[in-house]
Amino acid sequence: MDSSTQQSSQTQNEENNQSMQPQQVNIMQDIIAKHGSSGWDELYKMKKAVWDKGEVSPALRELIEEKKFPLPDGRGLVPGCGKGYDVFYFANKKRHMTGLDLSETVIDEAKMIQAELKFSEETTTFQAGDFFNFEISEGKFQLVYDYTFLCALPPTLRQSWGTRMSEIISPGGILIALMYPISNHTDGPPFAVSESMYDIMELLGKNFTLEHLDKNCKSFPGRQGRETMSVWKRI
Repeated sequence: MDSSTQQSSQTQNEENNQSMQPQQVNIMQDIIAKHGSSGWDELYKMKKAVWDKGEVSPALRELIEEKKFPLPDGRGLVPGCGKGYDVFYFANKKRHMTGLDLSETVIDEAKMIQAELKFSEETTTFQAGDFFNFEISEGKFQLVYDYTFLCALPPTLRQSWGTRMSEIISPGGILIALMYPISNHTDGPPFAVSESMYDIMELLGKNFTLEHLDKNCKSFPGRQGRETMSVWKRI
């Protein structure tokens, strides 16, 4: 790698992490490198969940509240749900939402928030488990939302992510994928994503049709220009 390429890569890495402090990102990456998938639970125990913005993404609110994108009733899933902000946002009497996360620590926190907000188990469930092999007890989902989940996975698991999405979403159901971070940086997590890889690399293209794409969606400060909102319909 020549000096100009190395400098470009370093700049991209810095831009990718500009909404987080570099030291925080380094700690996150070191913990994941040391502990693997169990490192996410370690980070929650250490109160180092630097990706947690404490609220629903502006892009998701824009899609639903401003652009009025129609959402299906039935059953929904948020993999990598964290403390459950998105789970609570989607849940209602006609849509039961499940929040799934590898971290038992954060699932316990989400359940406490659920009790505080008085969300019953009729509309909201939290479950500690692995996205790739958790048991789906009541059939498939009509809605899945992915934000900062795919980018947290090692790139070697991306094809498996696409396959799993096709397995768990019922025909006619939708996947809302808020793509982040749109970049070509080299380190991770978060690992870089691109708009084209969802389709061209056949992560979703064989089993889904693209229903909505917004390259200029609203974003959290520090993430502007590096997020793209997309909605995919299961064939």
